[in-house]
Amino acid sequence: MNTKNRITSAKRRPVQMLLMLTLLACPLLQSLTKNAASAVRTMHTPEYAMANTSSVAQNYQPDDIKVLAEGFHSKITKPFVAVVRDAETYAALTSLDENLPKLEADFFKENVAIAAFLGERNTGGYSVEIRANGIEILVLEKKPGKGMMVPQMITSPFKIVALKGATNAAVRLNLFADETWRQSLPSYRVTSGKFRMSGGFAGTSEEFGLEGPIGVMRAGNLATFSFRVIGSETKKRRLLVECSTGLMDSEGNVKINRMSADSLVDSPNSGLAGTVTFSKEGRKFALIMISRPSLVADGYSGQGTIEAELRQVDVKP
Repeated sequence: MNTKNRITSAKRRPVQMLLMLTLLACPLLQSLTKNAASAVRTMHTPEYAMANTSSVAQNYQPDDIKVLAEGFHSKITKPFVAVVRDAETYAALTSLDENLPKLEADFFKENVAIAAFLGERNTGGYSVEIRANGIEILVLEKKPGKGMMVPQMITSPFKIVALKGATNAAVRLNLFADETWRQSLPSYRVTSGKFRMSGGFAGTSEEFGLEGPIGVMRAGNLATFSFRVIGSETKKRRLLVECSTGLMDSEGNVKINRMSADSLVDSPNSGLAGTVTFSKEGRKFALIMISRPSLVADGYSGQGTIEAELRQVDVKP
């Protein structure tokens, strides 16, 4: 090969290498583009937003949870979890099982009571675990190990704990991680929802829609709602990821004396109260939410409504 040909070949080599790299990169770029587009679509779903709530979630630590009582025999023999923020609702819980610890009204000024009832089991060795993992609280069934010797008796394990410093903060229980609670938590889907938030020194105001799933669990005259609701068309992320228990009257309507507003309402706020009206067959309900009275002059408040319908398929995390 003469000198001229060697020079021409040397000039072509970088071009050939660039062409080869481009051909190799195309499938990768196409894959990345496809995955990115899929990720963007996923990020706009309510489930994604509700699963990624660390920026507004209560920072739960193990020391925030104090065991008040636990045992293997409760008079509440069906799976149920209660999240109680007031003395009236707790009195209704103790009427279902008078052996639960007595809690005075002052307790609820700085604490929330979380009570989990596993339901009947054919043997001993079962128990309830309630623990914090930073951004949520897990409520789990602990089963006896394989081959473990257990008492041959019917049990109904329970545990009740105090959660410190969460009177107005969202109580984010993960009830979908355990089959025991998931099967006892029929899921409703918000078909219509709207909320209005206002207040603050500058007198700000915002209106937005609400969407997402709500689980409902019942025991006696109590009903627990597991909200996983997100605001739509909002200026910033608005969430109601919260568990709260209310009192049911003879007609099946529920009064929630106190629940968190989560990030539906800016801070400071006094939380929400709610009234839930179920249809006769129980397949639909309407919820009215309104801020509790507050003495904070420049605080924020809100009010809204939700209509929801029973789903056939349970929501999973």
